[in-house]
Amino acid sequence: MPRHVAVLFVVLFSCVSTLGICKGSDISDFRKQPLGEVPPFQKPDDDALVEASSHLRKALEPLDELLSESQSGADWRAYLDWSSLEAQATAGHNLDVSVLLKLYRRFNASENGLEMYQFVTVRRALAAAIEVAVAATNDQAAETYTKRIQKLGDLVRKAAKDKTPKSLDGVGPLLARLVESRQASGLVARIRSAVDRPNLYMSVNESLLSSAVNRVVDRTSPVNEVVLGTPVRGTGHTSGLVLLDFLPSSQRAVTQLSFQATNLANTRSTKGPVTVCSEGVTELSAQKRIYIDDERVWADPTVASASTKTRMTGIGIKSRFGKNFIRRVASKKVSQMKPKIEAISERRAQERVRQEFEAETAEAIGQASQDYEHKFRRPLKARGWYPELLRMSTTNEKLTVVGRKALRDQIAAFTDPPKVDDDAILSVRVHETLVNNASEITLAGRTITQEFVEEQLKERDGELPESLTSDPDQPPWSITFAKKRPVEINSNDGSFRLTIRGSRYTSGDRSFPAMDIWVAYKIDAAGKNIRLVRDGDVQIYPPGFVPGGDKKLSVSETSLRRILQKRFGKVFKEVVDIESLELPDQLAAAGPLPMEQLEARKDGWMAIGWRKKDEDATGSKDSVAGLEVPNQLGSHLWMHDFLLVGQQ
Repeated sequence: MPRHVAVLFVVLFSCVSTLGICKGSDISDFRKQPLGEVPPFQKPDDDALVEASSHLRKALEPLDELLSESQSGADWRAYLDWSSLEAQATAGHNLDVSVLLKLYRRFNASENGLEMYQFVTVRRALAAAIEVAVAATNDQAAETYTKRIQKLGDLVRKAAKDKTPKSLDGVGPLLARLVESRQASGLVARIRSAVDRPNLYMSVNESLLSSAVNRVVDRTSPVNEVVLGTPVRGTGHTSGLVLLDFLPSSQRAVTQLSFQATNLANTRSTKGPVTVCSEGVTELSAQKRIYIDDERVWADPTVASASTKTRMTGIGIKSRFGKNFIRRVASKKVSQMKPKIEAISERRAQERVRQEFEAETAEAIGQASQDYEHKFRRPLKARGWYPELLRMSTTNEKLTVVGRKALRDQIAAFTDPPKVDDDAILSVRVHETLVNNASEITLAGRTITQEFVEEQLKERDGELPESLTSDPDQPPWSITFAKKRPVEINSNDGSFRLTIRGSRYTSGDRSFPAMDIWVAYKIDAAGKNIRLVRDGDVQIYPPGFVPGGDKKLSVSETSLRRILQKRFGKVFKEVVDIESLELPDQLAAAGPLPMEQLEARKDGWMAIGWRKKDEDATGSKDSVAGLEVPNQLGSHLWMHDFLLVGQQ
């Protein structure tokens, strides 16, 4: 269970305030003078060629590792002309454009598997090497540079006026070509600062996380110690709380686990004929701070304290003679030794609670740290999904994550996100560029079959939706996604459009050409529950086809369109009711969370927010006193639950 709490902690931390993120230029600044003074073309020097060759060599490393572990690695190396690749990767300033172009064509072919990130990384490195090599050796490079600058100026001017992601189409690739050919670095940086803002904001309120972590501690245990050579026996009752708190930090996410409790002990200590009955009150405290940033999860050592006060409740004398005298002497002795006894008790209690708290948290935090690296960072990096920006922060009430995913030839957000609804305790604000950039990295050129989808869902204990299953009279299907914008979301004020671009489809043994599928939904927030209402029918046409124009669909296209309409008509329902968000595992008691906010804007932003669960749904109110009471402080439940919250 500690491992689970750590994971929940990690994931929600992956949710940041904008503190520390500097704003650059505003896209509106480019309306009157889009580019300003443009520097002349500069022929790249030998150092630029060496740098490109070195970049190619570094890009080959993940692919080399992949092929070394693959049974078909030797065949792939032969197809890719691995010896030529290695030669160009070590060519330095002697890069050969003709060889680079030959290699690039192989990586840009339609062979299944080339869509994997390791291949794509090399393909991008080859393209960059070609750009700088051509700029350094081709007499037409200056003319190409001028044309690119003119086109960039036109696009930026239009984008400054329209302020829509669509108007920025083409800006990302142009900026990438300028960077790769080592041109106009200052101009590129200025435009980048306007179109490279974070495209993901996530936040979670402390109250949501703490609902899975906060615990009441209530236990009774025996006391069996020796203090100053005297045996002490009795019982102790500990009652208190384990609480989760966010601590303000703009550089990383910081949370603190705290244990605050009071131990009431009734004891008897006997030495010789004297038995002393005492009552002790010890205030216990332990804290551990846990940190997370974009690189790791770690924690400070546990800090503990204890404060003990005792009072004598009675003295028993087991003697036939001199009881009063013995009692007076014993009472005086107890009073004299009281400060020393309390000091000893405090030190022991402090060390005991420190050790228990450290033991209960260390394993869980260690596991969380490993999971963060091996289950989050490494897989995302291996697939090319790891964000170029990932910052985390906390306030007293909220944990926030800010991210940006955009490769060199992609853009991110260019405006600030919508405001989160005041009642939202969990929110996600995502710009359409995040989805579109990630889909291109993940799906460009990739073939997905019905069998593959079914296997993936089976591994996750899921079932294939009825809308994706084949009818009894229809054979299994497959789709090969387009290399450019395979899946695209376009946001508008109060609505959005989803487009799927396939370069090839199959149904059984039949193969069909490229077809685009798109559907539009309007957001209906007028009623009690938010819902999506489809705007018209699902549209299915070949790329560039204009419905109602002079060009007609072929027989093959008409057949494919009929198949896709039947399938995707069931996928994209006319009305989609947004259900409340069910929370997993230890967070389940805090849910379900009704959706409070679903907003779409024409600048590409979408905001989703969930409010706290409706009280009438459970008939209970949030209260620490209402939490389940563990049997003992030593139980690891509270720590497990906390880390589970972070993981999920």
